[in-house]
Amino acid sequence: MKQKLPLLIAVGTLLLAALACGQATPALPTATAVLPTAVPPTIPSPTQPPSGMAELVVKNNSGISVCSVYISPVESESWGENALAENEVIRSGSQREFQIPEGSYDLLTHDCEGNLVAYHMDVSLTGRITWSLDPLERAPLLVVNNSAYEICYLYISPADSDSWGPDWMGENITIPAGDTRTFQVPLGTYDLRADNCDHNPLAVQSGIAIEAAGITWTLSDVTEATLTLTNQTDTPICYVLISPAGSTEWGNNWLGDETIPPGSSYTFRLPAGTYDLAALDCSGQPLSEEVYGQEISGNITWTISP
Repeated sequence: MKQKLPLLIAVGTLLLAALACGQATPALPTATAVLPTAVPPTIPSPTQPPSGMAELVVKNNSGISVCSVYISPVESESWGENALAENEVIRSGSQREFQIPEGSYDLLTHDCEGNLVAYHMDVSLTGRITWSLDPLERAPLLVVNNSAYEICYLYISPADSDSWGPDWMGENITIPAGDTRTFQVPLGTYDLRADNCDHNPLAVQSGIAIEAAGITWTLSDVTEATLTLTNQTDTPICYVLISPAGSTEWGNNWLGDETIPPGSSYTFRLPAGTYDLAALDCSGQPLSEEVYGQEISGNITWTISP
């Protein structure tokens, strides 16, 4: 506007001059000022993370303080670092937001004594997602290691889960031969698996109910056996179920995220014993008849044919 002032003064001078001379007032052109349209900056919605990022809201309704949160890419072989700052706690009734790149993640939370509170595997995180930790009532699971092997990995998985889930032992923690350890487990029905330090199972239990009084699981010396599954069909095998004979639950998929392609074989190491067996394709359909009461000792081969 300051630049237009001299022009207005000049125009006024011309008008006065014209009146003084008795001349007709000239018609001035009508000028319409066009102001530039103001474009406001793009501000992300307070409920949505920036583009390419996801916001995970951990809402703690468990009744237990959470001291560890792990957000690990599904392809990672470790849980990584605790996403909470040192000495940071998510107290029951509060929540904490985390901004991370969009993708698929495994999620894990521990209380302040290292006991598992909740976990979720292979979660697709996009936009804003809330993970509510439900109220917990827990009971003790006492693991007694009377075997000759050190227990390095322990899995306590809900019986209806398709995977074994996280290792409950924690990093650099083991149960030496002759030792014990107690885990606080939410009430429910579980599959249990204890592995030695080479990831070979020392004991497997399916459909174990953990109620308020808790239970004791005693591992004795075991004789290791191998089961080699050969796929002679033209369909990949995505699920292999190996359950102690007589169990009411099939338990978890022993293949995890792996498959057995046509023409390939896969060897499982497990304690010698009597088992029920099933093999399924990637849509969950059986590729052969289920096998019940199979004695597995030494080296056993199981061939799936068309």
